[in-house]
Amino acid sequence: MTTTTIDLQQIGAEIWAAILGLDLQPADAVAQHDSDVVVVTGVVQITGDWAGAVTVQVSEGLARTATALMFGSDPADVTEEEITDTVGELANMTGGNVKSLLAGNCQLSLPSVTTGRDYQVHISGAEVVERATACCDGELVVMTMLERRH
Repeated sequence: MTTTTIDLQQIGAEIWAAILGLDLQPADAVAQHDSDVVVVTGVVQITGDWAGAVTVQVSEGLARTATALMFGSDPADVTEEEITDTVGELANMTGGNVKSLLAGNCQLSLPSVTTGRDYQVHISGAEVVERATACCDGELVVMTMLERRH
């Protein structure tokens, strides 16, 4: 399967529905988080016959809601560590689904998670090959697939 046939929108929607019971609806393709919004980004690297990364970006508010659903707790009671675990796991599941569609032998890294305002994630030597945006309860979800160019 080529990277152009990988549908991040569908992968994300299936994961969010199955794991969190949340519905992701397609959003404007160029949508991005406002610079004043705290964003949580999960990143997994894929290495092997195909090299690149998959990112999942959500607002801190949506990350808190997803964490509460994942841990069966109240959103006000979730910890930063639980939020990190949740967004990391969403990136891990998204990356794992992408990896399973790639040709050849590939490995998935452990997830890394970054939280902050007005930042960009750069993967050295990589460029975006697929980007999907979705809306979940009025909040933006951005999923990106980057391929490392040799």
